[in-house]
Amino acid sequence: MKCRNAFWLSLTCGIALAYSPVLAQGARQDAPPPPNGQQSGARPGVPPLPPPVLSLDQRDAQRTISGPYRLTFTITEMDGSKKINSQHYVMAGDADAPPTELKLGTKIPIETGASGANALPSQTQISYIDIGLNVRARLWQFANGLELSSKISQSAVDSQQSLLKSPVIRQTDLVSTVLLTENKPTTLGMMDELGTTHRLQIEVEVTRIP
Repeated sequence: MKCRNAFWLSLTCGIALAYSPVLAQGARQDAPPPPNGQQSGARPGVPPLPPPVLSLDQRDAQRTISGPYRLTFTITEMDGSKKINSQHYVMAGDADAPPTELKLGTKIPIETGASGANALPSQTQISYIDIGLNVRARLWQFANGLELSSKISQSAVDSQQSLLKSPVIRQTDLVSTVLLTENKPTTLGMMDELGTTHRLQIEVEVTRIP
């Protein structure tokens, strides 16, 4: 009887040893994955780094990739409340990209010096400066809209002064930062037209280029 019991005990132990790798493999497969991308071989007791916690304002201000956009600047010449003339200037570019610039005008010569104390008139040094309209714009995209940073400069030469030796340059700048909505014109400001009693009203509209 003792020999028969020993035989069955040995048989049971052998079956258990044979199936133990299969049971262990099944347990590993059924185990839940490690949290937050932690590797299975990571040391226990070491918590993973938590994701950054952003406030509502921070999430709202996160930039996204977008573009291209079309910026249409409308400059309206006004005499009081009466519109006299209106001109449109179009620029295209991506958001979160280097600024775009538009120049419209002429170059005028200016005497900047001579090569010597007794220099002849033909040896006089001449430089050129830009006169007219200059528009520089840059777009930033946020979750709550498009932010436009722009600088609009208008320059002209005083016609009552010498145009070559010592011209007087009159310039007006409009620097602004506004939040735009697509397909909705926004007034940036108003500028006095140099040499006249007229004013220039400047509007901008942004549209997405399909």
